[in-house]
Amino acid sequence: MRRISLMPVAALTALCGLALAGCGTERAADASARTEVDHVRPGSSASATPRRDAASTPRPDPADDESGDSEFLAFMMLLNTVAEPCLPELPTAVPPEESEAMDEIPSDAPRPDELPLPDEPPPTSEPRDPEEAFQEIELSSVEKCDAEQHVRRITKALAAGSAHPAPEDVDTVLRGLGYLQERIDGPQRARGGVEFTLDLRVMGGSLCLSGTTTGTRTTIEPYGADVEVACTEVRR
Repeated sequence: MRRISLMPVAALTALCGLALAGCGTERAADASARTEVDHVRPGSSASATPRRDAASTPRPDPADDESGDSEFLAFMMLLNTVAEPCLPELPTAVPPEESEAMDEIPSDAPRPDELPLPDEPPPTSEPRDPEEAFQEIELSSVEKCDAEQHVRRITKALAAGSAHPAPEDVDTVLRGLGYLQERIDGPQRARGGVEFTLDLRVMGGSLCLSGTTTGTRTTIEPYGADVEVACTEVRR
C-alpha cells in the first residue's frame, strides 16, 4: 500500500503561497497574450502566442486512488471483528515450569549431532487431479464458529428489511453490513426468493456462504471451497 507523508504546516503554507503567486503570474501572462492577439490585424504576418489546451493539463492517475485499498482494509477489519469470539486465546507469558527448564540449560551445553541426510531425495507427490479443486472442503472449527457469526448478523439485517425483498434490496443490505461487492455473487431471484453467495476466504481460509431469503425466512449454509475455484463452482 502506498504511503502518504504529511508535510509540516509551515512548509505546506509556503508551497501554497508560491503556487498562488505562480498562478497569478500565469494569468497575467495569458491576459497579455490575449491582448496582443486582439491587436493583430487580419492577414498580418505576426504570430500570436498559442494558448495551452486544457486536454494537455496532466490529470491525476487513477491508480493513485486508494479507495479500493481502504474498502478492503475495512473488510478485513470486519472479518477480524466477527471472528474475534471464535479465536483461541493465546498465552501472554511463558509458564513458570517452562521458564525454569530453559534456565537450567547451560549456554555451553553440547548440541545434538545433526541428522544424516538421506542418500536419495524423497519421492515427489503425484500431480493433483484438477477435479479435486471443485470438491467441497471441510471447514475448521474456527471457520464453523465464524460462519455462525456471519449467518446471525446477515439474517438479522435481512429480517429488518423488506418483507418481499428484491435482489437490489438484498445487495444493499449486504453492502451495508460491510461485505465487498466483488465478494458477493448475485443476488438474483430463484426458487421463490433471492439467492446470494458470499466469498469470505482470506489468508488461506475456505469459508463461503450460500443464502436464500424470502423476506420472512432466510437460510444460509456455510461450506468450504478451494482457493483455485469460485465459491459458486464447488460441487455440493
